[in-house]
Amino acid sequence: MVRFTKKKIATAVLMTTCMILSSIFTIAQKSPQWPEGKQAAVVLTYDDAIDCHLDIVVPMLDEFSFNGTFFLTGSSQSVANRSEEWRAITGNGHELANHTLFHPCRKVIPGERNFDWIRPEYDLDSYSFPQLMNELNTANSLLHALDGKTERTFAYTCVDHTIQGVDFSDSIQHIFVAARGLSPVPASLKEVDPYLMPSTSCSDLSGEQLIAEVKKAQTNGTVITFLFHSVGGGYLNTSAEAHRELLEYLQQNQDDLWVDTFLNVTKHIKSEQERLGW
Repeated sequence: MVRFTKKKIATAVLMTTCMILSSIFTIAQKSPQWPEGKQAAVVLTYDDAIDCHLDIVVPMLDEFSFNGTFFLTGSSQSVANRSEEWRAITGNGHELANHTLFHPCRKVIPGERNFDWIRPEYDLDSYSFPQLMNELNTANSLLHALDGKTERTFAYTCVDHTIQGVDFSDSIQHIFVAARGLSPVPASLKEVDPYLMPSTSCSDLSGEQLIAEVKKAQTNGTVITFLFHSVGGGYLNTSAEAHRELLEYLQQNQDDLWVDTFLNVTKHIKSEQERLGW
């Protein structure tokens, strides 16, 4: 009969505990991690350089101490008339990002849309790729003049990333850290393409609906990127009340949620994907 002394039992328990902890550590090392052990990441992005971003969004973000990403269209009247204000918000940690100079979009996608408001010269399918690259590089120069930064991210206009049927998302990677597309909250970070980053359009969504999208990311342990246009009135609008309700939820759950700029979150995702060999 085998006798177990207290010393042997204690040793066995210690060894078992060490094995369990080692397994947990190994699993963690093979899984993507968010900073400070957060459950998920949240990115707040705002398109087109609209006055309401400076008048409503920035004060609200600053109130909650959250940083947003503003995808500026270079030809926007707000950029022309309020350049010093756009420059100033970068001092609070907000990101200025590239949304082209003239906001070209595909005018017609058969069976999906016919955008009458797109002028012929700004129909993306009438562009050449060199023309698009010239526009993106010029927009980057404009942004550099505003904030002095060299790392830049991009949002596809009307989420279009093809010209005459040719996908150009691979061809812009040398000038951008990442690019935002449009697709549901990802089930895992392994499936995330940093140059077609998933995002959720916020037009007409209630605060409850916005929060539900965050909860999906929390459940999956992934990321939610919100795509806002107007806030508080205007085209593709989200109400100021819904926007505030979202920020209140993020603040209440800040121990579990990492809220940061598109640049910082996508850099982290790329780093984790590289670490894990994905």
